Amino acid sequence: MQESAVQTSSIIYGVHFATKKNLSMVSTSVANETAKKICNPAGKPLHTSEVENIAHTTPEISLISLDIETGKQLSHSPISVNTVENKNTRTPDVHKAFHSNPYERLTSLTHLSNGTFIITCVARTQNGDFNRLIFFNRDKSSRTHKALKVWGFQQDNSTLESLLETQDGKLLGIVGLRGGVPPFELATIDYETGKVTYDALLPDLQPDRRYSNLAQSPVNRKIYATSMGMGYSVHLVQLDMENNSVMTGKALIIKLSELHFNNKPLESDLLSLAFSPLGKLYAVANLNHEPMNSLFTVDIDTGEMTLVRKLAVIKIAFAD
Repeated sequence: MQESAVQTSSIIYGVHFATKKNLSMVSTSVANETAKKICNPAGKPLHTSEVENIAHTTPEISLISLDIETGKQLSHSPISVNTVENKNTRTPDVHKAFHSNPYERLTSLTHLSNGTFIITCVARTQNGDFNRLIFFNRDKSSRTHKALKVWGFQQDNSTLESLLETQDGKLLGIVGLRGGVPPFELATIDYETGKVTYDALLPDLQPDRRYSNLAQSPVNRKIYATSMGMGYSVHLVQLDMENNSVMTGKALIIKLSELHFNNKPLESDLLSLAFSPLGKLYAVANLNHEPMNSLFTVDIDTGEMTLVRKLAVIKIAFAD
């Protein structure tokens, strides 16, 4: 079945690290082991040869589309290793005192109004953390594939943990200051240069909470994210860009429902969050340390999550 035969609202896009195995064509045990490697939110280990030029190159990944109703894969677009266009832009090497094995994470997938997808990848190495953007247009008549390094962070070893093109045309990102653990801050990223800019009017994020998974509703234009506290409770939050704090003049963060599945609160954050063109909210999560991740719908008002199906991706997005 081709994408053209499926309604746009029923097509979901996802990314994972590249694999030579087709998960639908191998045994369950092999598929589980492969899924565990390509869908691991903790990242993909990097070989020594990859680390040498990691600041200037992007990983090999796969962008796929699936029919939500059937789970059938509709397309597969391999995205090869690429060199960033702004290679000469300097990003600091910050040697870390404690040794850790290098690894790569995919931290976001966002669809732009011009039909391009942006995938954010973050590499953690002994010489620092490196953030890159991959731009990929699936249109066969004008297929493009470019990459940029992200730079201009206020603090060394910052990581871009989530990215969203807002409906007013900005690239809004959540920046982690400690490799994915609190504190976090909001910033905008330039499409053409990859430069990070800190807007004084963006909301302040609580320093003891994890924030991730930016998503904007196509129906009411509200921007949502997830917030996780020290007690492991995960809440939906809304970035209220229309109203400002009387004290600070900044936009507000509104705490919404606590997320739960089968009447049990989540004990780990979501992996991804995205709205369908019709305004239904979907999430990717792995609640029980399973080899393959799962797709859920999310009720914004109650926080209840409903299982849709297993899904071998890390991040998801919809196209208009």
